[in-house]
Amino acid sequence: MTLAVHSPRAFSLGWQMRLNLAALLSAICLGALQLDPLLGSRAILLFLGCGAVLVLSNLRHNIQGLLRFWLILLLPLYCLASTLWSEAPPDSFRGAIQLWLTVIIAITIAVRVPPRSALRAIFVVMFLTMIASVLFGRVRADIGAWVGIFGSKNAFAAAVSVFLLASLATLGDRAGSALERWSGLAGLLLALPLIVLAQSAGAIIVVLPGAALIMIVQLMRWFAPTHRVVLAAALLMLAAAMSLLIAAYWNEIMQLVLESSGKDVTLTGRTELWAVALDFISQRPWFGMGFRAFWLHGFAPAEALWAQFGIGSRSGFNFHNTYLSNAVEIGIVGVALQVVLLTTAFILTLRWSLRAPSAANAFFAGYLTMILCTSMVEVQVFYQFSFQTVVVLLALVYAMRAASQIPRRSPLRYSR
Repeated sequence: MTLAVHSPRAFSLGWQMRLNLAALLSAICLGALQLDPLLGSRAILLFLGCGAVLVLSNLRHNIQGLLRFWLILLLPLYCLASTLWSEAPPDSFRGAIQLWLTVIIAITIAVRVPPRSALRAIFVVMFLTMIASVLFGRVRADIGAWVGIFGSKNAFAAAVSVFLLASLATLGDRAGSALERWSGLAGLLLALPLIVLAQSAGAIIVVLPGAALIMIVQLMRWFAPTHRVVLAAALLMLAAAMSLLIAAYWNEIMQLVLESSGKDVTLTGRTELWAVALDFISQRPWFGMGFRAFWLHGFAPAEALWAQFGIGSRSGFNFHNTYLSNAVEIGIVGVALQVVLLTTAFILTLRWSLRAPSAANAFFAGYLTMILCTSMVEVQVFYQFSFQTVVVLLALVYAMRAASQIPRRSPLRYSR
């Protein structure tokens, strides 16, 4: 089926400026999710409202896009099916519908807005987030770490990491204007001290490979396609050698990291949480307890963990591992589906970057690298109203489109 992408509506603002409606609505959707700490419940309403306008503004075309990428919709469909065996059916049903809406809006953004415009939107949203964090942020008195507008230093550090990657990609965008490049440089100079102020050694460690990949992809634009393949093969061999070296000296490396970051051998209680998660997975390994059916008020195991770790708000807590946390809720089957989506996005984005390097695919490649690295110690993706989930799905759709090798003159095109 051919997906004809029509030109998004644009309004003239004078002085040769044009406002792309689809890009504006997409930026607001992303901004609402990222600025959730400031907006509260209004953030979700803003996301859903602008997302609905985006979907309905070109309904036929958007339905074609959803049909083309129907495989992605299997995940929320499975989460919805988990209502049948869930420990808390109403919560699973509500969460699955919310995830479904999130996925639909993410796919719609990807089929309406070009990758470079998505990068611009992400950069602007993250820049505004950092400005808000500087103006209205705070420092945690007990540890002296800057948390910005977020509830924890880890959340702030994660946001700064995304901002750093987006700034680096924007700075190296050869198709960008001088203003865009200078903005990228300004963002990079702002991100570097902020990530230090967050005092998150983990964020610094995981952002480095993402930033390195962005620079490598941007450098590949100077090489011929055949040379890119040779360079990519050399980098893969280097990565394999480094992986073997890390595996051989894993205990020593972990000890060094723990000592330098001031963390204990339990990774600030993470290993204890993982043991609890593995116990619940062993009880219901294949299908889990139901989507969003664990961290609920009144559920004894969740209440016990909140009390044990001093989570007075009884919210915003998880098992600090994407795969274990999600396996508790949707089992091995559901996690396998998530892993397929995540690894497909990563592999296809790398292939896209190798064939046609650009600032956009450099950013998405670096972002996915960071997500994969962080997924072992944080719950990063595939839950409703999640900025990370939307960006990962954008990368997946863009990479799938690039892999389809559609001729440049086909009806499938974006309007700048």
